[in-house]
Amino acid sequence: MKIQTKNKRKRAIMKVLFLYPNQRVMSLVPPSIGLLSSLLKNRGVKVELFDTSTYLIEGIDTDEIREQNLTVKPTKPDKKLKREKKDVFIELNKKINEFKPDLIAVSATESTFLVGIKLLKTIKHKTLTILGGVFATFAPEKAISYPEIDIICVGEGEGAIVELCEKLSKNENYDNIKNLWIKKKDGTIIKNKIRAPVNLDENPMIDFDIFDEKRLYRMMPDKSRNKVYKMLPIETHRGCPYMCGYCDSPTQNEIYWNQTHKKFFRTRSLDKVREEILYYTKKYKADYIFFWADTFFTYSKEEIDKFCEMYKDINLPFYAQARPETITDYKVKRLKEVGLHRMGIGIEHGNEKFRREILNRYYTNKQLINSLKIVEKHKIPFSVNNIIGLPDETPQLVMDTIEINRRIPTADSTGCSIFQPYHGTKLRELSIKRGYITDDVIAPTNADSSILNMPNFPKERIAGLARTFNMYVRFPKSRWNEIKIAEQFTPEGNVMWKKLRKEFMSKFFGSGE
Repeated sequence: MKIQTKNKRKRAIMKVLFLYPNQRVMSLVPPSIGLLSSLLKNRGVKVELFDTSTYLIEGIDTDEIREQNLTVKPTKPDKKLKREKKDVFIELNKKINEFKPDLIAVSATESTFLVGIKLLKTIKHKTLTILGGVFATFAPEKAISYPEIDIICVGEGEGAIVELCEKLSKNENYDNIKNLWIKKKDGTIIKNKIRAPVNLDENPMIDFDIFDEKRLYRMMPDKSRNKVYKMLPIETHRGCPYMCGYCDSPTQNEIYWNQTHKKFFRTRSLDKVREEILYYTKKYKADYIFFWADTFFTYSKEEIDKFCEMYKDINLPFYAQARPETITDYKVKRLKEVGLHRMGIGIEHGNEKFRREILNRYYTNKQLINSLKIVEKHKIPFSVNNIIGLPDETPQLVMDTIEINRRIPTADSTGCSIFQPYHGTKLRELSIKRGYITDDVIAPTNADSSILNMPNFPKERIAGLARTFNMYVRFPKSRWNEIKIAEQFTPEGNVMWKKLRKEFMSKFFGSGE
């Protein structure tokens, strides 16, 4: 930083290394890191990133799990998406030795938190650390209890990290920075309150330069094949107004309302969205836009009209997420006219009563089917998302979810995730209350199995249904006896699963593997 203190001495130039312990090479770049990087660079801070997305850590590959369970079409590795063969721990220490950061900022979800801790444990030179992201926000006591973590950011990080670096550069005390919990040398924790939500329109352009260029590419289904696009995420909404039991957004809303009397869910102005799109497409030559919003279709009819007017001359395909009850013929028709290329739609569960009482989702199956018929009518490719292994669920209830998916054969991707009891969600609280988990549990990195101990739905049965979910959805019911065998993790079951998977690949993905 070139600003001088009163005694004319220059401030120290801060160096911040962002650590992103992600394990999905096919994932989007995290715009939050790019945003924080931009804020810091604009203030003279030197910033670099260590992104583990392209490294394999202990053989964990969540992209491979999705392919194994037929959630996505298996693909041949693209040179733009190729993984590194180097040792991630050696490379991290090499990066630290070369860059010599004053602060290591870790951005982690609950499922990547323990990977981040493992990486920090290998660091040979003690460096001040701060953890941000949803795990720090919803499990602050747990997060800061780890000796590798010195500071955590609860809630949004924009103002907090700027103020922290400002004080560090001047060697000032930073104990009273809002949004931060600070661990002192004697082990005591200073827990500062949360500041008001940031004005999204005041944020700078996201710094995508911090990412390796190959991370800007993502493979997306395109008609009969997968196509690699240079894709950039654009934020239109932050937060979500809905109350889903498996999601942490309701808790986020509660935290901000209780501490700041401000709503966390908000939208950005379309003028700002357009400004960003034009800037990014010119600078980075993006050919696909991913609208970064939990529920893009919360836009009203009038807002959709304004969006379409804003976007009509941009001429780039885009992806948007929706809930069934937010989909209307008018919205889909108008959005398709300006570039809507595909949609992701959350079904989550097929039993109306269970969906309403456990998941807090209130649409009917008739509404769901009618909404998807609208998407089909306008020939928009779409994927659907489902969750199994939910607290109090049974194998019979999973079959209700399978049945509703069988009624929407035009979905080109049918996702089946195994429920994980993430901190900050109502269903985690229910899982603890029922005795399915203990309070100390942290959701695992590899979400290919359940961690709930439910007497009426054993973990192995959940895993078996997950690996055969799409077989039940796509194959005729005359094959269900074979699929039932393939659920079992026995020699006979594994042979049947491999046989049916090969047939599925050939019939629905055009590949015999």
